[in-house]
Amino acid sequence: MYDVVIIGGGAAGLFLAANLPTSNALLLEHRETAGKKLLITGGGMCNLTNTQSIEAFLQHFGSRAQRNFLLPSFQAFPPSALMQWFETRGVPLTVREDGKVFPASLDAHEVRDMLVRESKAKIQYNSKITSVIRDGDHFSVQTEGGVITSRNLVLATGGMSYPITGSDGSGYAIAKALGHSIIPPKPALAAIMVEAYHWTHLAGNAVRSAYAEFHHAGEKKRFLQATGDILFTHDGLSGPLILTSSRELKAGDSITFSLVPLEHKVHVPEQLLVLLTSQPKKQITTILKEFGLAASLAQQVVEELDFEATITPANLNKRQRQNLIRAITERRFIIKGIKGFNAAMVTSGGVCLKEVERGSMESKVMDHLHFCGEILDVDGQSGGYNLQAAFSTAYCTANHIQP
Repeated sequence: MYDVVIIGGGAAGLFLAANLPTSNALLLEHRETAGKKLLITGGGMCNLTNTQSIEAFLQHFGSRAQRNFLLPSFQAFPPSALMQWFETRGVPLTVREDGKVFPASLDAHEVRDMLVRESKAKIQYNSKITSVIRDGDHFSVQTEGGVITSRNLVLATGGMSYPITGSDGSGYAIAKALGHSIIPPKPALAAIMVEAYHWTHLAGNAVRSAYAEFHHAGEKKRFLQATGDILFTHDGLSGPLILTSSRELKAGDSITFSLVPLEHKVHVPEQLLVLLTSQPKKQITTILKEFGLAASLAQQVVEELDFEATITPANLNKRQRQNLIRAITERRFIIKGIKGFNAAMVTSGGVCLKEVERGSMESKVMDHLHFCGEILDVDGQSGGYNLQAAFSTAYCTANHIQP
């Protein structure tokens, strides 16, 4: 009999295995290798955490309930402790100006490989679990290879995002069978598809620090506003602003945003008007580039307004100038849909937080059952927040396991 069986070899499961108080432990991973989703985080560079204070850090999670739940684990194992943990184990780190923390190698494989080496649990790959039951004072885990028994069970199976990496939602069925409620999962941190999208050729172009407003169909009052980077894709929009807002969006909603940084809705249009009127003989595309637009975006705007490529402000009437300014500062798209779990970075929903002790990650429904990582109903914005949550909840779980 094992002291601990961990189901799931993602970020949370591997970090838990590396911090266990016992080596009489087994980690069951149903894929052929562990940490597959970890390898694609941060564009393959592995954005481990962020250097913000705990108070600021928590603001990047979706609700007050999530922030309250995570507070004890972040206090017990904050970003500074996580950084020290990795560096003392031979993974030097680098911190960007925006506070994002990466391995100095910018290679997620280094992080994954170190976690596997540090594991105090035996890792068993290709382990297909058919059922889990509580049998007296222990758990019986039925796999295709036989029954495994353990005094403690930890579910670290992740959510449903990027199922090809192993996060297929299978842990929810186990948690439910053991008496837990599941908040219905939905994609989070997902890109959006856009109706009548004619910007495919601009895929890869980004607007920095854009100001965006979102409206429901037929409503004049905005229901959401945000500021951040927007990335044009082959079928719609992505980037931090879109990913962070995606949980609130649905098909039919509209997004209106600026193609230049827009700190004030009045000042930027005024500034652009001054530029146009003060340089009447300069080509508009040149003026727009000087104003901060990428050359390809400037050209796109001019073409959409049916202007000649070499047109100057002197050739525009008042209405055309207004249309140009609006095209720069009030770019509007209708949302066709939100990308599904195959493209979403994280999952919103999961094991109900009210049924888990936030200080120990132990179930309030069943003794010696723990949860950590994305299987919980916890999801944050992009920027290292979700990985820190996985590591901190795993650390707290390790500290409260009773062999």
